[in-house]
Amino acid sequence: MRKRMAAVVLAVCMALGGCGGEKAEEEPAAFTINGEEISLREWNFYVRMNQMQWEKDGLELYGDGMWSRVSEEETGTTMADRLKEEVLETICQTHVACQHAEEYGVSLDEGRKQEIEERTEAFMGGYHEALLDYAGADPEFVREKLSERECSLLVAEAAVADYEPDIPEEDVHREGICYVLISTTGLRDAQGNLTPYTEEEVEERTLLAQTVCETAKESGNLKEAAEEAGLTPIEASMGRTNEGDGHEPRMLDAARLLAVGEISDPVWTEEGWFVVQHTSDYDQVGTDYWREHLTELAREEEYKRILDGWMEEADIEIHQEVMDQVEVKIVLKELL
Repeated sequence: MRKRMAAVVLAVCMALGGCGGEKAEEEPAAFTINGEEISLREWNFYVRMNQMQWEKDGLELYGDGMWSRVSEEETGTTMADRLKEEVLETICQTHVACQHAEEYGVSLDEGRKQEIEERTEAFMGGYHEALLDYAGADPEFVREKLSERECSLLVAEAAVADYEPDIPEEDVHREGICYVLISTTGLRDAQGNLTPYTEEEVEERTLLAQTVCETAKESGNLKEAAEEAGLTPIEASMGRTNEGDGHEPRMLDAARLLAVGEISDPVWTEEGWFVVQHTSDYDQVGTDYWREHLTELAREEEYKRILDGWMEEADIEIHQEVMDQVEVKIVLKELL
């Protein structure tokens, strides 16, 4: 549940990870959540760490002026504005969740505290000293934020622990398939660099797909035919639709047209040629996995509903003059 609940918050916060600590004396509050003061230091910390992540993902695309770039023409919202909006929401969600910890009997046991100690050390060692200074990060402060993050995740789990969604059997029913891909794109090296196939090689791969298909249809066993040709067959499952499946849609569409045991003709995709066999009308492993997967998605949605309710009821008081002290103008590479 914890891995999936991470979708509720920003990517950098996934690297953090419990119930709140003490606020430094005389430290100005950037905002309050149900009376709990969120310090300028915490606001700066989350803004800077998320700024680093955004720049890592977008600086090459947008350039050094990325933060002044208008991301929403109608409102004039810049990327810096949007960053702060998302960080504010993330901090609020984390603290609001922790405020419900006692309600769900959530606390950090010794095992989790030890994990947080290890993660604190890893965090402090994983970033440039100049960035840590700019973000106001020291081991004690990072430990506190990690603990708050862990607390919020435990609350998320506890809030939906007893929630059992009503999922129709037809939505989880899976049938067995076996397929093989004869790629026509090229080969990748250890660094992921692609060397495209030549036209001659593409023709050879196309002929190979046809040969494997014919051999499989003669024997009635695609898995064996693929292995004999030096290919890697994949045994998997399919549902009644392609939604959320993750397999090649055209291959799945072809598989559903087959009776159990039948093998498709080669199916062309951008990746290359697929050949698929419909192996069974019921796949127990696939059905069990899909039931768990859909249950997890439903619990995520239920927690989102609960969290949205908490957020709607929350009394959030913004101290704009304090929050504005954290400016997002320069790119962080200028510090390093």
